[in-house]
Amino acid sequence: MRHVLAQCLACCSRCAYCDLPVLLAGEREHPGYGVVDVVGDGYPGLGLLHLFCRGAARSRSASRRGAVIRRAYLGRATERYEARLPVRPYDRLGVCPGDGKRWRIAKMRYACKACRYYTSSH
Repeated sequence: MRHVLAQCLACCSRCAYCDLPVLLAGEREHPGYGVVDVVGDGYPGLGLLHLFCRGAARSRSASRRGAVIRRAYLGRATERYEARLPVRPYDRLGVCPGDGKRWRIAKMRYACKACRYYTSSH
């Protein structure tokens, strides 16, 4: 345990929900800031999560979401936070509910944005 906390936390600090690196330094209100919380359904344990993902993981539909949609919501939350806009967890990624094609494009755009943002900042 001491080895993990002292040496490897920086190199293997990935979110248990979306599997992207977490931010361990910086503003504590940032959606990507790392927090420790209970993860898992059957045999829960402690895990590292993004601040935003901690709230999203507690929703009813969290287990049905794939990694792409998890990352897309994190990307949207990060973009809104950096623009100083309110972070809303479930805003359909900024697209009207009836527009399926635009929603898929937005989902991929925000997922790519999250991957680029969190892998380059780590």
